Amino acid sequence: MEDTEARHRFEELYAGAYRKVLAYSIQRTPSREDADEVVAETFLVAWRRLEDVLAADNSLAWLFGVAYRVLANQRRQQERRERLELRLGAGVEQSFPDTAHRRVESRDLLVEVTELLNELPPRYQEVLRLTAYQGCSPVEIASILQIPPSLARTLLYRARRRLRRILDERHPGWGLVLEEPE
Repeated sequence: MEDTEARHRFEELYAGAYRKVLAYSIQRTPSREDADEVVAETFLVAWRRLEDVLAADNSLAWLFGVAYRVLANQRRQQERRERLELRLGAGVEQSFPDTAHRRVESRDLLVEVTELLNELPPRYQEVLRLTAYQGCSPVEIASILQIPPSLARTLLYRARRRLRRILDERHPGWGLVLEEPE
């Protein structure tokens, strides 16, 4: 299919289905911003696989199927974030005395750790995110990054150590939250 023809067909598809895919997404997400993300990702997939969507018996159903999978991915990502918050929060609860400000401190720690994570070298960020967000083991990280498992373990160790050191420098005692797993 020619570029101009493909673009024209995509624009027709978008014009005819945008509102329906948006309504589908709004009904299944907690916010309009989340729904907009679902729609954007859905139409990105549709653009990349334009021939498949145009060949489908029902292009709207095809788009809903993509949106369904995008929503599932969003839910999994949210669950990972919540598990990370719980893990970090549990460590904070053990490290700080029982005060009325403990929950605020837990959120502050999460924000701080996220900001500090972004300051680390990209390779350290990636191994920490794969561990914390995706729950990957060093062997899985090695497979994903196509590196030896020993290097993945070393990178993970160094990344945790650096993050813990930076966190402890800025907030003495907070580095205890990032204990090595047993």
